[in-house]
Amino acid sequence: MPIKFENLKFEQIMKDYATILEVTIPEAVRINARLLAVEFSRRTQPFGFDDTSHKQGQGAIAKDLLGGKRTRGKGGGRAGIFAPLTSFMESHAELYDSGNIRLFVKKDGSVYGTDKAHFMPGASLSTLRGIHKGAFVNGRMSAAGGDTRDIGRWKFINKYFVPPTVLDVYVTSQQAKVGIAKSGWAQCAKSIKNTRGIPSWVTKHLGSYALGNIEDRTANKAPSMVLTNTCRYASDVLPTTQQLEGQNIVAMKMKKQMTKILKYRQKQIQEEA
Repeated sequence: MPIKFENLKFEQIMKDYATILEVTIPEAVRINARLLAVEFSRRTQPFGFDDTSHKQGQGAIAKDLLGGKRTRGKGGGRAGIFAPLTSFMESHAELYDSGNIRLFVKKDGSVYGTDKAHFMPGASLSTLRGIHKGAFVNGRMSAAGGDTRDIGRWKFINKYFVPPTVLDVYVTSQQAKVGIAKSGWAQCAKSIKNTRGIPSWVTKHLGSYALGNIEDRTANKAPSMVLTNTCRYASDVLPTTQQLEGQNIVAMKMKKQMTKILKYRQKQIQEEA
């Protein structure tokens, strides 16, 4: 579900802030609403704005699609939903009357296989997109599928075996989407003034998606602004704890800026005395 947030009025703080910065209260509200939009964007998963955050987001997508390593005896990792159907597997695949397909046999005699529904040598990008969409719920991959299922010496791999080239293209296309949820807040910041402080791997999505909007109520008796991220899974990737932390950070920035200005002015007064 999308997130709709009415900017905290910080009533007394905002009045002091406007006075000290010599701006109107409505302008003070807009300044800090933009700061809040930037902070919310930063705190939306993948957390942060640096290159490491970007790569973590790309890595999470790769794990969702292909699976990740597991620690023996400790579990963890992710099974993934796709696997590359190598030319060796495809040329040596053997279909049994049961509908099972043998992919390869290990030296210990273990037979690794799948079924006809998961054996997809002719899969296209649209095929992968449909499977992925079916497993994608509220911005996250479902936990279903991916593990092996042992029956006797057979180990059935519950992944969709698809052409490697098609799989590579699909994974890359999905990794390019990292930052879409963040861009909803970036859109809010841009609508207020600008996206300063938000990296290009987030703002690049503004041209293709319009996931943020603002409602300017600064003309009201009690000035405020409503920021809305309409990304359908925004609330799943920006936890309530991070929303509250973001609000606190903005309040602290306001107080810090006021203190800095007051100290500067006090210093000027002392020098002129």
